[in-house]
Amino acid sequence: MAAVQRSNSTMKEPILPRTSSTLKGSLQQQLPVKSLTSTSLKLDAVMGANKFSSAIRNRNIVIGVLSAFLLLTIVSWPWHGSVGPSFAAYQRDDDSPLQGVSRVVEGTRSDPFQTKWANAARVLPYHRQLSVSKQLGSSKFLVTPEPLVVPYHKGPVLTGNKQGVLKVYLIYYGLFSLSQRATLGEFLASFAGKAVKGTPTVAGWWAITKGFKDAEKVSVAPTVIAGDVYDYVTYIKGKTLKVSDVEALVIDAITTGQLPLDTSGLYVVLTAANVAVQGFCSQECGTHLYTTPVKATRNHVLPYAWVGNAVKQCPGFCDWPYAQAAPGTGPSTPALKPPNSDLGIDGMIITLASLIAGAATDPYGNGYFQGDADDPLEIAGVCGGIYGEGAYPGYPGNLLTNKKGANFNAQGVKGRQFLLPWIYNPATQQCAGQV
Repeated sequence: MAAVQRSNSTMKEPILPRTSSTLKGSLQQQLPVKSLTSTSLKLDAVMGANKFSSAIRNRNIVIGVLSAFLLLTIVSWPWHGSVGPSFAAYQRDDDSPLQGVSRVVEGTRSDPFQTKWANAARVLPYHRQLSVSKQLGSSKFLVTPEPLVVPYHKGPVLTGNKQGVLKVYLIYYGLFSLSQRATLGEFLASFAGKAVKGTPTVAGWWAITKGFKDAEKVSVAPTVIAGDVYDYVTYIKGKTLKVSDVEALVIDAITTGQLPLDTSGLYVVLTAANVAVQGFCSQECGTHLYTTPVKATRNHVLPYAWVGNAVKQCPGFCDWPYAQAAPGTGPSTPALKPPNSDLGIDGMIITLASLIAGAATDPYGNGYFQGDADDPLEIAGVCGGIYGEGAYPGYPGNLLTNKKGANFNAQGVKGRQFLLPWIYNPATQQCAGQV
């Protein structure tokens, strides 16, 4: 594009200097009268100044109207029901206040900190993990001495009840066999085991979270145990669940008295292999969020998580490394053998472990996470794809192998073995699998 030069000959009106005197004085005082030699030129200058002043005045009126409209929109917009609760002060079961999240009265306007589900913290499918790793650099998958940073955003963590115990309540939706329930139940029981030096255990993995503390210097609950279990024997919401259906299952279980109202606990919805959930496989393998404050929860916001069984829908997305990456979505490395002989359940345990760790350290979206609050990487997310030393895209790292040729990295109760995602250790600023 050619540049247009504006010479003096093209200037039909004089340029008035915008000094403090031109802003405060009268119009006659503002005009440089000595430089105007003709009455016509003086008149042109006056008319030009009037036009200039009128344009500014009109612009200011438009800006004022638009600003007022925007302010009214923000104040009156119905945020409640479409976003999460406000973050002011969280109430424990003993009614002692904690900084961070409040018991919001139902019907009050909520703080638009994050939208429900769409921006919830989640476990990404394997192909999404690879996409994130490319953005951050492939070294993200390598256990190197370079420190990681997972900032604290001054919100609460799950510190458990008065005894420092975090109860995890399981809600089964769909058909799960007795052996599948046993595997999942014994995984939760393994949290309360003892960390053994030189032996990787579920308890040793969980012990890493003691380094995450809230604003009052109280750490994440040192003990995790299984709470009550509820089984939806019929598909009351069908076999295709919307976002709202998952939260409704939690609320319904509490409302009907099947599960207790535990403001210091964590509720987990597990959907069977024949149940589809909005966003499953394409956007997430599981997610954690919190309930909207309603009468059934006594206006508490309750943290909950959802994990789906991907074995029939997208094992190459959500069950890696026990399933080969779906064609075109990642390296074509051979799948590993699951230690509990159940691809779907062993894959669910990887996701469940990620979400329990994420919910404990970032239950309301203002705890510990890296990156954008609208799509955060929590303490397992920053280590996505790492399960052992020397991990890189397509290789989970150096793992243990049992007598049956199955791979794992943590021992549990009753001889159980599991594969757990490495998580961020704040003490070393590295990804780790044991304290």
